[in-house]
Order: sequence, then structure tokens, then C-alpha cells
Amino acid sequence: MFSIRSQIIIGVISSVILTTIILVIAYKLMWFNGHMTLTLAITTMIASCLTLSICSIFINPLIQKIKQFNIKTKQFINHEKFIDDETFQSPREIKELNDSFNKMAYEINNQMNMIKNEQQEKTEIIQNLAHDLKTPLAGIRSYSEGLRDGVISDPQEVHEAYEILIKQANRLSILFDDITHVINLNTGRSYPLELIQLDQLLVNILQPYEQHIKQENRTLEVNFCTDIDAFYQYRPPIERILTNLLDNALKFSNSGSRIDIIISECKENDVISISIKDEGIGIVPELQSRIFERTFRVEDSRNTKTGGSGLGLYIANELAQQIDASITVQSDLDIGTTMTLTLKKFQFKK
Repeated sequence: MFSIRSQIIIGVISSVILTTIILVIAYKLMWFNGHMTLTLAITTMIASCLTLSICSIFINPLIQKIKQFNIKTKQFINHEKFIDDETFQSPREIKELNDSFNKMAYEINNQMNMIKNEQQEKTEIIQNLAHDLKTPLAGIRSYSEGLRDGVISDPQEVHEAYEILIKQANRLSILFDDITHVINLNTGRSYPLELIQLDQLLVNILQPYEQHIKQENRTLEVNFCTDIDAFYQYRPPIERILTNLLDNALKFSNSGSRIDIIISECKENDVISISIKDEGIGIVPELQSRIFERTFRVEDSRNTKTGGSGLGLYIANELAQQIDASITVQSDLDIGTTMTLTLKKFQFKK
């Protein structure tokens, strides 16, 4: 396979040879005399040399650019970083090709990085879940063996053991529930618009927590205007979002502390804001922007007493985006955290 420069040289030489043959034939046929034939032959050779020189001047940058493309392609294939010389002059078509190549490489690199990050996140989630599963399973096994072998025989201790077994089983249920929701997030599931009464929505969400709140001697206050009309929205994701935010408030605040649920309405923009405020440990400012990441946990030390998989806020934020809502956080360390869900209020069913 000849190079571009070689092909041009061969083309020019072939043209000179062909022209010379034609001149010789013309001389033989006595179309030209000897002097004229020699003059034409020399002129043709000089013109060909000039043409070759001029072509070389214009073709060299093109060849250099093509060589650069070849080097960049090899570097890209070998996952090496290449540097594009933006000052290098080249014809418009080559520049457009260069820009297209750079854009393609940029997009492919972004896709590859996204895939790499996804795989890394999945690995971290699996590792976190494996770690989280060990503690409740170990507790269930330990207390089950104690009950079986009669090590735990005192009635009060037996009752406490059963309570711990129930708590650990509930913890496992929460873990598997989180896994199921993460799997379902990317399935493109759609929800029907439903007529929502705020008071009934809150009753459905808070009722399962009634016993837990009593046991921990907590105060839970709900504040909202009674004149908020019923509206259409997506009930299942809203219930899940608020449940996760409430779970988070309970996990990161102490027994006996207060939790407030504050609901406000902006009639001008037809939006509802539901805030859940706790008196918990709070979140340092530099971590507040990361709390909705899939693999992030507020408890950097992975204090397992909080339970769960650490996916609650990630699930809540993803569901909020799916229904065109948003979640904001305002937190002060050692004072408390307020999570606010802001969602659109549809007046008519679509």
C-alpha cells in the first residue's frame, strides 16, 4: 500500500512519461520537428517538477494531519490521553473531520467513564449490603441458638430475645425493600395520577410509625393549612419519598426528640412543600451536596445501629425526579436537619 506522497510522485512521473511518449510519437509522425519536440519535452518536465513542488507544499500539512489522526486513533485505542494541536492549520474538510473525531472521542470517554462509575457504584452497593446483612443475620443466629440451647431461659430475657429477633427481621425486610426499589428505579415504571387529600395521605404514612414513636417517647407535630384543596399527583412515589425522609429523621435523631412535619402551599406556582424537620445529629456543610448519592452514607463510620442500607435518600431523590419534584436539605451540625419535598399540584386529571 503506497502512501499519499508516493502516489502523487508516481502520478507526476507517469504523466511525464506519458507526455514524453506522446511527443516521441508526434515526432515520428513528423507533427513536430526535432527542436520543437525537445523544447516541449523539457518544458513538460520543468512544469511537472514545479507541479510536484507546489503539490508537496500543499499536501504536506494534509499528510501530517493524517499522521496525527493515526497517532490519535492508536492512543485512543490504547486508552491513552491525546492532545489535539488546535493551532495546526489544515483544510476545512480535515478540520471538520478532526472536530468530529474529537467529539466522538469525548462522548465515548464520557460513556466509558459513566459505565465505569456505574460498575464501581454497584460493587460498592453490593459490598455495603453484604456488610449490612451480616449484623442482623449474626444477631438472629446468636439469639436463636441461645433460645434453642436454653442459654436464654429467664422469662424477661426470653421476651427481650424475641423482641431483638423481630427487630433484626424487620431490619432485613427494610434492606430487601431498598434493594427492590433500587432495581425498580430504572425500569421506566409509570404511575397513574390520583386525587390526593393531604390529611389522608399523612394518615397512611404516619400510622405504621405510631407504635415506634410511642416507644421512643417522641413528639411528632404536623402543621399545615386546612384550606389546601385536593390535587392530582402520583401517590405511590410521594408516599415512598416521605416514608424515606421520615425514616431518615428517626434514624439520625435521639429518642425523646421532636419531629415536625410542615406543609405549605404556593398558590401562584401551584406547588406544595412538605418539610420533615428533626433534632438530630445534622450534616456538615461539605457533605450536604452528596447525601443523595447512591453509595453515600451520612454515617462515615458506618455505625450500623441506624440500620437500613443507606439507599433511602438516593431512592427518594430518584423518585422525586421521576415525578418532576425536588428535595432540598437544610442542616446544622448537632442541631438538626430539614428535608423538603416540593411537588407540583395538578388541578385536573390528565
